Amino acid sequence: MQNILTIAGSDTLGGGGIQADLKTFEALETFGVSALTCITTLLPDGHLKIHNLPEDTILDQLDAILNYVPLTHVKIGLVHQTETLKAICERLRQHPELTIIADPVLVFKEGAIPAQQAYLDTLKKELLPLTSVVTPNLLEAQQLSGLSSITTREEMVEAATIIQSFGPKHVIIKGGQRFPGEQAVDLLKSGATTHYLEAPRLETTTIDGAGCTLSAAIAAELAQGKSIEVAVARAKKFVYAGLKDGIHLRHGLGNVWQGATKHAL
Repeated sequence: MQNILTIAGSDTLGGGGIQADLKTFEALETFGVSALTCITTLLPDGHLKIHNLPEDTILDQLDAILNYVPLTHVKIGLVHQTETLKAICERLRQHPELTIIADPVLVFKEGAIPAQQAYLDTLKKELLPLTSVVTPNLLEAQQLSGLSSITTREEMVEAATIIQSFGPKHVIIKGGQRFPGEQAVDLLKSGATTHYLEAPRLETTTIDGAGCTLSAAIAAELAQGKSIEVAVARAKKFVYAGLKDGIHLRHGLGNVWQGATKHAL
C-alpha cells in the first residue's frame, strides 16, 4: 500500500481540508498521513476564521513524517502563512524524490481569502517549481496567471500555459459551478497536450470539499501508478459521485461524501 502525505488545514465541518484528504486516501486504498497547518472554522455568523498553527509545530510534524514514513507523493493544500510556506518548500527541496500535487487554496466556497502578494509570489516562485501537478479552480487560476477573467475554454488554456511556466508539467483547472454552460468542465494541460473532462452539471449544495477531494484523489491514483490522464479522469468520477450523494448540513450547506464513491469506479 502506498503512503501519501497531506500538508493542509483542518475543515471543522469535515467537508474539505485534511479531513477530505484522509477520507479520500482511505477510500482509494492508500494510507494517509498529515501535517496540519491551520484550523478553519465557519462561525455561526457566516464568517470564516482561520487559526494558524505555529511554524515550528508544522515543521515538527513534517520532519517526523519524512523521517519515519516511506513516501512517494505529497499533496499540499492550505498553508495560509507566507513564511511557513517558504519553510515547507525548503524541507521539500531536500526530498527531490517526492512527487508533489499542489492545490493552491486561495478561494473557499465562503469567499476568497485576502491573499497577500507575498503569499502569491511564494506559491509561484517557490512551491510551483517543486510541483508536478497543480489543481487551481477558476478564481485561483486567475490569481496565479494574472488573467482578469476565465470564461472560455481558450482562456482556460491560456491560464494553464502561464501557470505551467512556473514549473508544473500538469495543470488541472477546475471549472466547477463558476464556468458557464450546462456541463461541468475541467481542463487538464499536460505538457503541450490539452484534455477537457466534462460531466453534466449538478445542481446541489453538497459542494464543500470538492476541490480538496479532487486533488487528493489525483494524488492517490498517481501514487498507485496511474497515468495523469487516467488519474484525473478517475478523480473527476470520484468527486462527481461524492457531489451527487453528498452530506446535507444545516443552513443550506453541504459536504462532498467520499464514501459515496465505493460504487463509482
